[in-house]
Parts: sequence; C-alpha cells; structure tokens
Amino acid sequence: MQLHLPTLDLVSIFTTLVAAGVSVLAWYLHRDAVALRSWAAALLLGAVGTLLFSLRNPSTSAVVFVTADGLTVASFAAMWVSMRRFNGDPATPVRMAMVVAAITCVFVLLVTLSWQMGAALRAQSLVFSLFVGGLALATAWETWRGGRLDRLQSRRIAAVALAGVAATRLVRVGLLALDWFDIMDPETCDMAWGYGMYFSTACVLVVTFGLVLMASEQQYLRQIGARRA
Repeated sequence: MQLHLPTLDLVSIFTTLVAAGVSVLAWYLHRDAVALRSWAAALLLGAVGTLLFSLRNPSTSAVVFVTADGLTVASFAAMWVSMRRFNGDPATPVRMAMVVAAITCVFVLLVTLSWQMGAALRAQSLVFSLFVGGLALATAWETWRGGRLDRLQSRRIAAVALAGVAATRLVRVGLLALDWFDIMDPETCDMAWGYGMYFSTACVLVVTFGLVLMASEQQYLRQIGARRA
C-alpha cells in the first residue's frame, strides 16, 4: 500500500506543531530546563520548512526548495545545540543561533553550488539527507553521552528515537542511490520513503516526549537530593 506523500507532509506539520506546543508547556513547568524552549523553536523551524516543501509544484522556484530544506537543516541543528545545552553547555542563545546559522549556511552553499553545476535533484536530496541524518545522529550521541553524567533513565527513549530518525535518513540515501543507478524504479522508492517519513515523524514526537520526561526526571532527582541534604 502506497502512502500519500502530500498527506504525510500535512501530518508531519501538525505533529511537529503539537510537539512544539508540548515543549513550551513543559518549559513553563520546568523553567530551569531551558533546552525545552530552544527545542520548541527547532520544531517550529521544521514545521515551516515542511510547509514550504508541501507547497511544491512543477513550476516551483529552486529558491523555495533550498529555503525549505535549509529550514529543516536549521531545525535539526537547533535540536543538536538544544541537547548540548541540556547537557550543561553554557552557550548563550546568541551563540547557539550562530552555530545553527553556520551549519545552515554550509548546507545552503553546497546545495547552491550543486544547482549551479547542474547536479540532478537526487544529488541535492542526497546532501539534504546526509545533513539531517548526521545532525540527528549527533543529537542522539549527545543524548546518550549526557546519560553518563546525570543517569537519567528517560534519556534512552530520546536517544533511540533520534537514532531512528538518523537511520531513516540513511535509508533515504540508499533509496536515492538505488534510483540513481536504475536499480529501483522511482515509484517504488517513493512508496518506501512514504513509510520512512511516517516513521521519522513518529520518532520526532517520541523524542519530544522523551525530552519532557528528562526534564521532569531531572527536577525530581534534584528535589530528592535537596531533601537528603
């Protein structure tokens, strides 16, 4: 059964906005978990990027595609710096924004150069998937690494879900390669990627709730420590 990709885009936008709202509400309850606020901003960037991409048609300008993909890359870059902030990185919001902007600029530069060189759309999709997959994997590692310090059990949920997002993007790279070398027809690749999109969207939602659980567990452990002191 083939999933309808435009419908999946709408589901992804709605789910991402819900996750952003949950992050903001959780931040109101756990003001010391500032990563929740930047995580919500990251999700909003991803929702806007997906919205722009869903508006595509045969006459859509390349600038719109680059902007949509750039916003999504910025979203995952923001997720990465947010997790570093949760792990105790003292970076200010300005510094975090600069890091996100730098990563996004590198991506936009590479994609723009590929357009100028006449590279196929598959090549640009490959660059996009590698950036998103790499950032998701880096965020998963930050999540797992932080668990060695604070011993939060809920970190495992977020780390596994982030690894799932990264794995989905690696599958996307494989599908693009199979299509490129005419090993698999485009229709079959699109059908397989539909399930990949569905799985990736679910993983982002799981990561968000995992981060909320991490903030709650962290606050609980601090209260226990204060009582013992």
